[in-house]
Amino acid sequence: MLRATGYDIRQVIFEDEAIAVCHASSVENRLDVLLKIVKEGPRAVIENAKVINEYEVAGNLSFAGVLKPLALFREGNRLVMASEWVYGMTLKHFAMAGPVPLDNFLTIAIGIAEALEQLHQKNIVHMNIRPETIVVVPGTLRVCLTGLGHSIQIAEERCETRTVPLMEGSPPYMAPERTGQLDGWIDPSTDLYSLGVTLYEVLAGRLPFEANDPLEWAHAHVAKPPIPLGGSSLSAIPVILERIVFKLLEKSVADRYRSAAGLRADLERCLRQYQQTGGIGLFALGQLESAATTGAEPSGPVTAEGRRADQEEKRPGSKGSYAQVLEMEAIVRVSQAFTEEKDSLKLMSRIMTIIMNVSGAHKGVFVKAAKEALYAVLMLDPDKSAAARTGYTPLDESGDVSPHVVRSAAINRMPVIWNDAKDGLGHTLPDPYITRHRPKSVLGLPVMIQGDLQGVLYLENKYAPGVFSADRLPLLQMLASQLGYVHTLTQYFEPSSAAAPSEYGAEAVPSLTSRELDVLQCLSAGLSNKEIAVRLVMSAGTVKVHVRNVFDKLGVNNRVKAVSAAAKLNLLNSPHSSKRSNG
Repeated sequence: MLRATGYDIRQVIFEDEAIAVCHASSVENRLDVLLKIVKEGPRAVIENAKVINEYEVAGNLSFAGVLKPLALFREGNRLVMASEWVYGMTLKHFAMAGPVPLDNFLTIAIGIAEALEQLHQKNIVHMNIRPETIVVVPGTLRVCLTGLGHSIQIAEERCETRTVPLMEGSPPYMAPERTGQLDGWIDPSTDLYSLGVTLYEVLAGRLPFEANDPLEWAHAHVAKPPIPLGGSSLSAIPVILERIVFKLLEKSVADRYRSAAGLRADLERCLRQYQQTGGIGLFALGQLESAATTGAEPSGPVTAEGRRADQEEKRPGSKGSYAQVLEMEAIVRVSQAFTEEKDSLKLMSRIMTIIMNVSGAHKGVFVKAAKEALYAVLMLDPDKSAAARTGYTPLDESGDVSPHVVRSAAINRMPVIWNDAKDGLGHTLPDPYITRHRPKSVLGLPVMIQGDLQGVLYLENKYAPGVFSADRLPLLQMLASQLGYVHTLTQYFEPSSAAAPSEYGAEAVPSLTSRELDVLQCLSAGLSNKEIAVRLVMSAGTVKVHVRNVFDKLGVNNRVKAVSAAAKLNLLNSPHSSKRSNG
């Protein structure tokens, strides 16, 4: 049962396993307050730290846009904070109560922008803007910010955290730069991105992206476009308002609003037009923003070493604990994939998906080095297909990668990061692929196993520059090596001759290992798995693995089809099979 010494709890407004937020009254003077009560449990230490952080930050602020803390006291091993009470509700519940008139929506959005403007003037980044941390008073549409336990104090040249780790927060609302995947400061624009997600949700009744866990949310913020805004609680969303929201949702910090003041000015212009004419026309956004601009990233490929030194200076704090949590999650998922996935092709697809999620890529291609040539053998591009494409295509014929980036990585055995390559220029020659497709970020990562080049991992993002940061390369190297190991051990799509087929699909002659050919020969003779095990001196389980690999490589699902396909491909008459079956 919830209790707080000296207060009568009237209503529980929010509760989870870690905290409870209640409407209460003081026993001493019957003053209404908002209580935040930390619960006993494994998260008590973290939640206590957040409450202390919120009390210190909010207690030093003196404007109406933040709920003022009144008291902080201890109940055993947990803390309780009392704040001023306003007769309001969270923005989430306000929006759920019914359609929000356009003028009310604009008034609320202006109030949030004004509160953030005052917060940012104090060099404080909220870090947890979402519908649950914004309180709206229905009668007056007054807006107050709560949830300052995540906030950080920033200085002009440095991003400094207080006592709360950056992993804390809500992944659906976290700006791309918080993931460690994207170059950029943790600064006021981080709050503006979260506000963009919040306003989108109020308008559309859904989030701008779809994901199931923190790693997928991080990937969506970096590598997926927002779902088109439509089906909102408003009868019709003015085009200019949609543009404002999507400007807030820009992945690159340089493309968003630079300040809450600039956002507020545009929202106020919308409200004036709507009140005067009943409509809102188009106008240029951000006209009243500061003239200060952020430095542009260099165009063209750069080595990882040169980029790492630049990033260490530019991106203090970007390697926060939230980014580390995402990296650990990727490692755990790859381990799970190895233990859960029996099919090698599906395993490679899962590893590639994890690599794309943790790197921020929207496309991933594994280019195999074989017989002193390079072949695209595995591609995952959700824009083209939900499933991974596999096959055996010479590099110059694939059309899915930049041959220049791949070859540079393979020849020099060094990562190549190509950032916002608008001109498509390589070291000496133009790259037609870059010129034609104009990706914002490209990475070519050589995959080395025991000192030998196994291939190149090619990653691409077409939405934001600076996605592939040098400080994440060690993790990607490890995951790419695991992908290379699986491909090498299963011998999927290995070239059987110098004249390899040039298209994906059935035209490629699958390469079976010697034991798989032995098993295939036994299948053609009508032997059961147990009989094959006896003849080839192996366990029944091993036979099942070889049979499954044979089925996968031939693209069939039973013995009859396997033997028929093998006969057409002349695999049953190969010298190896005849020799082994007669031996």
